[in-house]
Amino acid sequence: MKSPMAAQKTVLERWLLNVGAVLGALCLVLAAASVVFGIKPLIFSSGSMGPAIPTGSLALAFPAAAAEVALGDVVSVVTSDGVRVTHRVVANDPATGLALKGDANPIADLQPYTGANVDRVVFSIPGMGYVASWLSSPWLFGLGGLLCAYLIYVAFFRRDAVPGTESADGEPVSSVTKPRTRRRTWLGIGAISVIVAVAVPLGVAAKVESTQAAWTGSAVASSGMTASKMPPAGALSCQEAVSGNRSVTVKWQTPSNAPVAADLYRIEVTAGGQSKDVTVPASTTSQVLSLDDPNGLLGGLVAALGNLLDFLLGAPKPVGVSVVAIYPGGWESGAVLNGDIAKMAPYLLVSAKIECTQ
Repeated sequence: MKSPMAAQKTVLERWLLNVGAVLGALCLVLAAASVVFGIKPLIFSSGSMGPAIPTGSLALAFPAAAAEVALGDVVSVVTSDGVRVTHRVVANDPATGLALKGDANPIADLQPYTGANVDRVVFSIPGMGYVASWLSSPWLFGLGGLLCAYLIYVAFFRRDAVPGTESADGEPVSSVTKPRTRRRTWLGIGAISVIVAVAVPLGVAAKVESTQAAWTGSAVASSGMTASKMPPAGALSCQEAVSGNRSVTVKWQTPSNAPVAADLYRIEVTAGGQSKDVTVPASTTSQVLSLDDPNGLLGGLVAALGNLLDFLLGAPKPVGVSVVAIYPGGWESGAVLNGDIAKMAPYLLVSAKIECTQ
């Protein structure tokens, strides 16, 4: 009869074999699915997708065409800087690409994604990313290799004792054991070869990637953020009216090499120590400055001048104009300006006129 300790050892070995078989099969299935179906495991190393996908989550993503993703889908892309970012789709324009935004970020990502393919996240498990990172540590790989070698030895190579031949402490006596058959030994060698030939390349292919957020500090590792300047509008020009001298038209050009089209322009006019601004749609590339419109930019400034008589009797007043392009998410370009693009001057002592200076 076997001693209780020997019986417990046999039960433990049986459990280890069963658990090892299940985990090994699961790993091989996931690795094969990664190769065949393109499944990509992702570990979230920052919190821009919280609370839906918090830091430390493990997610699985499938490849998809960028044109097929819908608003609200969570996709993972690699930016031009080589950084993998996983955010939610807030716009999908064939002309400009995918606009992405982290759920916890106040604004959308500055740069849209223009690639043809993405990885679409299908589900995530909070906290499992920490486990996956721990399991991928080098020392654990070595420990797992030793465990696998021991389980293969128990399953295929260890010899069983002949019933009724045990030592005093209940352990099998090696001198009276019966050897495994040659067929069983070759099966063990074949099993080891198959595991090495299949598991190693599939394990390399099933590498888990880390994904982080744009414009958000990482909860796991520190990161830097580089300032980026949005392209400003083109140079300003002034055009006088065909008839009359009470208005001029200021024009500018659409920003060149912009990653996305501007949403708005903010025009500011200064004259006589006063200033006034207005916001216009991006489809507008000109603004009329009129002395006849009391609610307009220039007419409002003239109305605000404290001493109209001093204005009429004094020297011409320079008129300055600046234009700022405003992009999606509230990002603003630098101002393109001309502080002396036009001038207001007295006219017939009772009125005023405006004319271009350049």
